[in-house]
Formats: sequence, C-alpha cells, structure tokens
Amino acid sequence: MSPYAIFMDVDGTLVDHSQIPTQATKDAIARFRAAGHHFFIASGRPLFSAREMANRIAPGLNLIGSNGSVTDLAGEVTHCHLSEAALTGIYDVATHFGIHANLFTQDRVVTVGLSHKRLDQDGHNRVAGDHPELNVVVQSAAELRSFAGAITNGICFDDDLTELAAVRAALGAYTDLDLSSSSANNIEITKHGVNKATAIQAVCQRLGIPMDRTMAFGDGNNDLQMLTTVNYGVAMGNANDTVKAATKYHTLDIHHDGVAHFLTDFFG
Repeated sequence: MSPYAIFMDVDGTLVDHSQIPTQATKDAIARFRAAGHHFFIASGRPLFSAREMANRIAPGLNLIGSNGSVTDLAGEVTHCHLSEAALTGIYDVATHFGIHANLFTQDRVVTVGLSHKRLDQDGHNRVAGDHPELNVVVQSAAELRSFAGAITNGICFDDDLTELAAVRAALGAYTDLDLSSSSANNIEITKHGVNKATAIQAVCQRLGIPMDRTMAFGDGNNDLQMLTTVNYGVAMGNANDTVKAATKYHTLDIHHDGVAHFLTDFFG
C-alpha cells in the first residue's frame, strides 16, 4: 500500500486535560508508522509545546505548529510572522477589553498585560503547558513590537462569550489577520492566509505526497480547513456540531481512543 500522510490535532484529539496520550493511541500510531505511513502533529500550540506533546505521543514526529505558522520536518524549521501593525492591533484590542492575549514565538509566550481574568486548565495547556517560566509580559505596544520577526501566532481567551464576540469583531477589522477557534472561549490568531491546511499542502508538496493520500483528525473550528482539505477529514466524537457537519468521516471521542479506532478500522 502506498503510504498516507496523517495529520493529527493535539488538544481534544490526541490528549485531554490530563495531557497524557493513552497507550492505545500511541500503539496505533506506532503500528501504522512502522507500516510506512507518515504521521504529523498539527496543532495550534507554539513550537516548543507542540514538540513536547509530539514526543509524548511518538518521539521524532514531524509537526505543524502555531496553526500552520510553523513546520518542523526532521529538525528543519520554517515559519512566518505577524506584522508590526497586527501586533499593535492585538495589543490595542486586548488592553481595551482586558482579556488574556498570548502571542507565541518558537520558544516562549509573550503576554499582553495581566488580565484580571483567570485561565482555566485547558487555557494553560494551550498556552505554556508545563512551562509557565517561558512567559514574558509586555506592558506597551512598543514593547510588543520589539518581538516582531519572532511572533508567529496567538490566542485570546474570554469566558464571557458576548464579550468574546466583540473581541472577534474588533480583531476582524485587521485584514492581515485570520481568526479561528479551538474551543468556545478562545480566538486563535494567525497571519492572513495561514492555517493548518495551507501548511499541510506545503508539506505534502515538499515530500511528494499526493493529496489523495492524506488524512486528518480534529475537533475544533481551527481544524476545519485542515479537515476539508485532506482526502479523509475525520471529526472526533467530541468535535463540535460545526466540525461534524463539515466532515464526511467521524470516529469515537477522545476518551474512547477515536484516532486509534479509525486508523485500525481504515488500515485493517
């Protein structure tokens, strides 16, 4: 059988809040990886966090991080960055609404101010994971712009969904930004035209893998473009209704090893 390229979201797809992949998930990936298929992490997490999670799942996995802004293929890293104008806009919106805005470089988290609102555990996992010491707080737009050329993407959190909608509208005024969500209480930020799907297309072209031999697993809206670009886009059982409606293929939820179940059923 010609090999497939298989792209897997992390949070809500390979790991839950425990951040530990199940043995069934690891075993299935190892089995079909040994059979010659190419597996990739495709996460919204920054490179340092995505790499740590990839190594928990299967050491040496190639990855797409920062919602397509960063790729790491056999240690060769490519990336794109948010513009100075975009960083200024994000700073202005975040400080106006008093929300958590976390922006990512390859090796750290740059936080705009200190919001009075607390992140839940899922938010902490999606930001710095087990490494809060990597966080740098900036107190001005000029200080944030000093990271231009390094910041690849970001994420904002707000449990007030009405306010979050207002934040989304304010950020949406900046045409050099694209917005998505990995859960109901966040907004994922990337450079315009950059997402997991564009990264997958670039990776497959570089590796000579035809798109008809591609598969992806995901659960959130930031996975939609990925799931509808690959040949086999698979929604997790815990995916939201929008994701399920957009995909032809579905599997069990994360707590019933949906990725392992689909791989075993598909490849036999």
